[in-house]
Amino acid sequence: MRADIGMEPAWPPASHRRLGDVGVFRKGRFERKGTLKSLYGIDFAPRPIPHNRSSYHSDSTGNVQVHLDTGLGADAGPVAADGSVLLEFARARSVLFHATGCRTEEIDGIEAVESGMLDLHRAGRWPDDQVVITEVTHAAFTTVLMSRKRRDRIALRATVDPGITGLDVLAASGGLQWAGGSTAGLQLLSEGELTPLYRVRGMIPHWFKEDEAGFLSPEKDEEAVEKWIVDEVSSESFETDEDYEDFEDEDEDEDEADDEAGGDGEDTTDV
Repeated sequence: MRADIGMEPAWPPASHRRLGDVGVFRKGRFERKGTLKSLYGIDFAPRPIPHNRSSYHSDSTGNVQVHLDTGLGADAGPVAADGSVLLEFARARSVLFHATGCRTEEIDGIEAVESGMLDLHRAGRWPDDQVVITEVTHAAFTTVLMSRKRRDRIALRATVDPGITGLDVLAASGGLQWAGGSTAGLQLLSEGELTPLYRVRGMIPHWFKEDEAGFLSPEKDEEAVEKWIVDEVSSESFETDEDYEDFEDEDEDEDEADDEAGGDGEDTTDV
């Protein structure tokens, strides 16, 4: 989702994020510690943004196939009925994300906030791994589904207005309902008024050449000195190999189970 959309996904998706929230990332999840105001006395206000609406969609970089209003054939397994959506997940923990009616808020005068962060960091009061939320995206309707295992299939349909078709089904104002197939590991169906996306700023070390003030050296050299700047970061900026160990072990277990079964791990659940 980060690669597709360029923003940090709130996780769990119903988590509420606000401008000025300060915290750290623990295994990819934002852990709130307070706010700029409560922790450091830094005031801020939202920057006025013209009224607009947008939509965001992500499907785990191609690991989720979305079949709209179409039968897939007897050999393909479950068939989506008219006005419904059939989702096929290629891998375990693949995520489908769809948000519509989105509007964005960001901090006004971000330069002053960044200057205050730098001062606090120099004084040893702002930890290297601490971040602040500087932009939030609110959505009128959000749908998030995560598969339990590879080749899961899930069929959905709108609970009202049978005329809704295509990806609009994922943002049905009357909500969605499960219509058959696997049960999702995580399920958020057309929920309203959430804040599913956000951006954060944090401290980043850079190498500056002493004879060129403000010049960012791409590599460390003998004449460069390390300094800290404030820039946009993500949870990936603080991840370690240990954060992925559990997921890698589960994927290996699934591969071994498929091999032992002598098949492709095909899910035969009916819809």
